[in-house]
Amino acid sequence: MNFKKALTYIFDDPEWFNKILIPLLVSLIPLVGQMAVTGWMLELIRNVTNRVEKPLPKFDFGSQIMKGLKWMVVSFIYALPIILLYLLMFAPAIATSKSGEMSVIGILFMIVGGILILVFGIALGVIMPVAQANFAMKETIKSAFDFKTLIGLVKNNVTAWLMVIGGIILAGFIAPLGSALLVIGALITAFYAQTIVAHLSGQAYAMSQTKGGAGVMPY
Repeated sequence: MNFKKALTYIFDDPEWFNKILIPLLVSLIPLVGQMAVTGWMLELIRNVTNRVEKPLPKFDFGSQIMKGLKWMVVSFIYALPIILLYLLMFAPAIATSKSGEMSVIGILFMIVGGILILVFGIALGVIMPVAQANFAMKETIKSAFDFKTLIGLVKNNVTAWLMVIGGIILAGFIAPLGSALLVIGALITAFYAQTIVAHLSGQAYAMSQTKGGAGVMPY
């Protein structure tokens, strides 16, 4: 895993400005634009995994929006348990809101629901990057839920996926930095943060094909 490479690789491409400008502008379009950019990021993950020398993909709205749409469906399915838990947590509170009293059962629902949401949220934080990388490579919704493969990838190289999670945390700090330059600055830094995570995910996927990344050429 080459963390430094993930921070600098975009500038190794002579066409980096043109390749990034279009998806950056498209991301301003609500929902549709964001789906297309998600598809662009998925192609980036795939290119890194396949060791394409200049992994930044060219923007192709038609094909990339379809990939982004599929991933949106995957994300929604993964989020369903949390949505349902929230509903179960607050249903008793809503039911007793008129009386102004919260029953013991209602309080228990909120406590247990909160714990389950926390546990499931942590699990999602671990499995989602792996699921996204597997989906980027195979481009089927089913591949994002192939838990045997996903768990196998994590077991093969726990360190690599921990670095991806570390990259996601770092991206969370980088993304809002551009807010000092108003909306456009925040947009640029958020986009850059996503490209870091995408590169790390592609590296991790490649390094997880064998136990400990044995026999895999380092990035």
